[in-house]
Amino acid sequence: MNKAGNIYGVALNDREQVEALASSFSDKPYGAPPQAPVVYMKPSVCADGGPVRLAQGTTLVASPTLALLFARDTARVSEADGWGHVGAVCLALDLALPQKDYYRPAVAQLNGPGFLPLGEFVAPFTPDEIRTYIDKQLVHSWRLDRLVRPIGKLIADLSAFMTLRASDLLLVGLPGDAPMLRAGQEVHVAAKGLPDLRREIQEMQP
Repeated sequence: MNKAGNIYGVALNDREQVEALASSFSDKPYGAPPQAPVVYMKPSVCADGGPVRLAQGTTLVASPTLALLFARDTARVSEADGWGHVGAVCLALDLALPQKDYYRPAVAQLNGPGFLPLGEFVAPFTPDEIRTYIDKQLVHSWRLDRLVRPIGKLIADLSAFMTLRASDLLLVGLPGDAPMLRAGQEVHVAAKGLPDLRREIQEMQP
């Protein structure tokens, strides 16, 4: 399949994270909790398959998630029909420098060469749980029933105001308690029924 489409992600789709942030949504500049999916984009350079290189002492938030690859254009579909537009899925690791502001995030903190490692694509399905290992130690697990919008509803809600094109990639949500990575560490993301995703975080050379 052609993987040259846009890459979209959805923030604040983890129920536990949204509940933890509930009191802050009434503060400025938000004023109220988000009513629609909070969408962001990552450039294709993030998923080019190249190495991830970090300066010594730098840390990244490593958010394991599921990526959907769309097989055909998707606009104004129902929750029941959304899955029918997905051609394949894979494990993904959304890497970003730490930040607290979801209102106007610093784009450079979310994007960089290799900041979106992807696993091997397989036929569409939803794994129950995604586990993350750093240096062979289990450091994080999260179940996708934590999603505020399950995948079918997420596709329907997004397609109500935007068109997801064939070959576009969608990250279904990020865990609010994602682990941290630093240079010199190896990360391994696993879920039953999906090929594992492994990546070494290299130290940037002066």
